[in-house]
Amino acid sequence: MGMLLFSLFTAAVPSTAYADPPGRVAHLSDTRGEVSYSPAGEDEWFGVTRNRPLIRGDRLWTDRDARAEIQVSSAAVRLGSDTSVEILDLSDHIAQIRMTQGTLNLSLRRMHPGQVFELATPTLAFSISHAGRYRIDVDPRSAATTIVVWEGAGEAYGGNSSFRLRAGDTVRFYNTDLRDYEMYGLPREDNFDRYCLDRDRRLDRSASLRYVDDDVVGYADLDEYGSWRQVRSYGNVWFPSRVDADWAPYRDGHWVWQEPWGWTWVDDAPWGFAPSHYGRWVNASNRWGWVPGPRNVRPVYAPALVAFVGGSGWSASISLGGGSPIGWFPLGPREVYVPSYQASRDYFKRVNVTNTVINNTVITNVYNNYSSGTINVNQENYANRRVSGAVTVVPRTVFVNAQPVRPAVVHVDPKAVTTSKITRLAPIAPSVRSVIGLGKAAGARPAREVFDRPVFVRNAPPPAERPFAAREQQLQKHPGRAPELSAVTSVQSRDDNTAQKVRVIGEQRGALDARAAGSRRGGAKPDTSAATPGQPRALDRSVEPTNESGPVPGDRRDKEKKAQGDTQQQQQAAEKQQVERKHQAEQQKQQQEQLQRKAASEKQAAEKQAAEKQQVEHKPQAEQRKQEQRQRDVQQKQQQVVEKQPAERNKRQAQTQQERQAECERQAIAQHQDPGLCQSESQPKGQPGNPNRDKNGK
Repeated sequence: MGMLLFSLFTAAVPSTAYADPPGRVAHLSDTRGEVSYSPAGEDEWFGVTRNRPLIRGDRLWTDRDARAEIQVSSAAVRLGSDTSVEILDLSDHIAQIRMTQGTLNLSLRRMHPGQVFELATPTLAFSISHAGRYRIDVDPRSAATTIVVWEGAGEAYGGNSSFRLRAGDTVRFYNTDLRDYEMYGLPREDNFDRYCLDRDRRLDRSASLRYVDDDVVGYADLDEYGSWRQVRSYGNVWFPSRVDADWAPYRDGHWVWQEPWGWTWVDDAPWGFAPSHYGRWVNASNRWGWVPGPRNVRPVYAPALVAFVGGSGWSASISLGGGSPIGWFPLGPREVYVPSYQASRDYFKRVNVTNTVINNTVITNVYNNYSSGTINVNQENYANRRVSGAVTVVPRTVFVNAQPVRPAVVHVDPKAVTTSKITRLAPIAPSVRSVIGLGKAAGARPAREVFDRPVFVRNAPPPAERPFAAREQQLQKHPGRAPELSAVTSVQSRDDNTAQKVRVIGEQRGALDARAAGSRRGGAKPDTSAATPGQPRALDRSVEPTNESGPVPGDRRDKEKKAQGDTQQQQQAAEKQQVERKHQAEQQKQQQEQLQRKAASEKQAAEKQAAEKQQVEHKPQAEQRKQEQRQRDVQQKQQQVVEKQPAERNKRQAQTQQERQAECERQAIAQHQDPGLCQSESQPKGQPGNPNRDKNGK
């Protein structure tokens, strides 16, 4: 197997690279949950700020259950939970994102000729040159990289190998040589996929897309906060519907310092990104309206389309605390934007003609003055300069410290505004607060090792931005001017963080087609057809990837990981022992509980059996006692009957005697005889009391 041809930024870079600033930036268009960022060149993490442009070197982190959307021209990058990304490069021809873990969804609505979108992961570099929908998952533990291609096509690059992916593919790569992989069917959509589809529909169905090019970043935000209408001499104009009576463009927000542009406006309004960096502003019928550039023309980003007001007479005419003031106003249609940074004639033309309709002769005349190095602008008839309330003025301390502008606005004499000089830059040197901006310290930030993972790239990115402390002295020498861009220095001599964490895959002559060769995992057969017969099983995202095949022999990345992973292995072994001890203790506890339950159950069964036995033994005795009791009851009843018979007989005899005596007495009375004689006659025979009675009863 061929050797991995890579080095630390050894790819050749043209001497004219980055002579002009990029014509595009990224826009953080949606956040949900805890999302934090780290500015280019800095180590601190801050909470995200609305409408702050994202540039090369910026890093983003989405915490648990968080989501974020980044727009880059007509591309939308969505980040899922626990995802770490860094913008390695962002120019007119390449967008390169470093992703060390998490979930990323990429929707490319359109790609211009020669453009490339590249995703760098710890396992591979995925290069995309076709519009489509993609999803990339990087496992935080094993670094296995899963690529889903719903629409489009791309190519993955690894150690002396490549793998072409087409629409309908789902491939999980376990190693850097791309030979250890599994292929699946398209997975079932989850909540994150549905979130991405909803955001896609929002962009596709935007009413503003009828008036602007889809490379204008932030156009969909205009729909909810304003309306479009035709204005004579200007065409389609967008008017914001929720602004204060004294509102003017570039007033609600703050200034930050971003290189290579310099002073950059960050608007507070949810719709404020596109109108701040593209097009021009016009005051029509006492209302401010935004006039976009020509449709179907690829727009060029500008940090702030304004002209600055200053000069010695200006400072002397205004007395206020916080240092001498600085003012600005929005440029109107057909007015030339003069950058504060150095750029070529071609860039100077493109940044103007893509954002407004303007005469080329005018551009040439202004450029000639600009290229001479003067900061004064030789344009006199600025329409918005004469509009009441259009000029915004603040103390320099507010400007340089990224403080909110509106609360600090200074009201000046209109005459001072019209007589002051117009300059193309704010001659103020930035501070560290100018770089950080308004963001507060992040409540959620990634662990340091998350961004320490090295990744693979196909195209060598430029050197990383230096910390502000290393640039501050140079910036103080030329206040308000970003350093002139020169040819990129050889990266071999640099020792920056980016160089240590990025491995460039060199030219791979005779590189292996990993798809055609087949996977080593599970004895998979080579893919020799345009469409593999049969339907593979759908990817189950609930199952964590496992690296069954182990390291690939000769893989330099695995050797380095092995050499650097001894401490981690020891920690894992200690954690494993601790888990095993805990598991054994739990097993012993469960066994004791089982023995206790078994003993209690046996005791209960024995007691029940003894009770039943005793009940059986006592049953005959109880029956015998009951029988004896019944016999005694019968005898007692018989005795009662015997005793009762004489008494009843005596009772009947006495009753008969009484009846006889009564009858005798009635007869004696009827015969006029002595009734007393009837007493003796009524005595029964043979009874004491009548011894002289004869057989006749006399």
